[in-house]
Amino acid sequence: EGERCSAAAAYLHPVMDRKNLTVITHALASRVLFEDNKAVGVEFSQKRETKQISAKHEVILCGGAFNSPQLLQLSGIGDKDELAKHGIKVIHHLPGVGKNLQDHLDFIFLNKSKDSSLFGIGLGGTINIIKSILNWRKGRPSILSTTFAESGGFLKSDPSLSDPDLQLHFVPALVDDHTRKLHFGYGYSCHVCVLRPHSRGSVSLKSSNPKDPPAINPNYLSDERDLDLLLKGAKITRSIIKGDAMKPYHHKELYLRGDESDEELKEHIRNRADTIYHPVGTCKMGVDEMAVVDPQLRVHGVENLRVVDASIMPTLIGGNTNAPTIMIAEKVADMILGNS
Repeated sequence: EGERCSAAAAYLHPVMDRKNLTVITHALASRVLFEDNKAVGVEFSQKRETKQISAKHEVILCGGAFNSPQLLQLSGIGDKDELAKHGIKVIHHLPGVGKNLQDHLDFIFLNKSKDSSLFGIGLGGTINIIKSILNWRKGRPSILSTTFAESGGFLKSDPSLSDPDLQLHFVPALVDDHTRKLHFGYGYSCHVCVLRPHSRGSVSLKSSNPKDPPAINPNYLSDERDLDLLLKGAKITRSIIKGDAMKPYHHKELYLRGDESDEELKEHIRNRADTIYHPVGTCKMGVDEMAVVDPQLRVHGVENLRVVDASIMPTLIGGNTNAPTIMIAEKVADMILGNS
């Protein structure tokens, strides 16, 4: 009905009245509880109280590429030397926890326009938004039904490649620093990202306090190949933006002159490129010494504990991670039920 469907709307909200489901909100998981090497429950805090829940069968972590490795480490599963720094008792030495972090690094071209039909800040833009809100509430077509990433593309940086290695997202608005920086007027943005980066980062603990956020080091562009490819992608993206089809909408680029040398553009990429929200890999699936979970997503070395989220991907996929992560959950649900 013109709305983007979240995983919660699709899977959780329709079954909220089930007797075997309890949803607890405003709570912070602090550790998995173990008897020897068997997971038997979870400890969490809520309204300044520490509480525990027991598990009859399994504990399943779904905290994503940042919080799942954090919770494993807080629970004593990770590199023993790193855990010792924070005084955490080791349940099982698993050096791969928190390693292998990968993400799609994103560079955005920002383009000012005089077309007021785009999202923008100004009198005309404000009037358009008010009209759109009214249309939305009346069930009429509205610009507010946009997903913002109105179009995109998968590109090859070289025709000889078998698969695309770049992805574009086009947005009918100026998206600067995740929209934390606002600009008066109208414009559009085009994102470009490297689909299969070589750089690897990590997620570690700042302390043994669960309330402290994890230390996230994405280590972007640590592999020079990623920067070289992103430069190629930036040049291709700019050629599209400056093409005949976009000329009626183009006014000027923000931040860039348009005639930068390769080294100048590389430096600009280093300063402004940022995440496009696709972190994976920190609890990778596999059977090697750095793997965290097995092919059934059971944590190596302990019992009754699985990780089911994007952190289990050994390598970053060549595209968006939302649907594949849902697929992972569907597959593991079948495994748990014995249907696969």
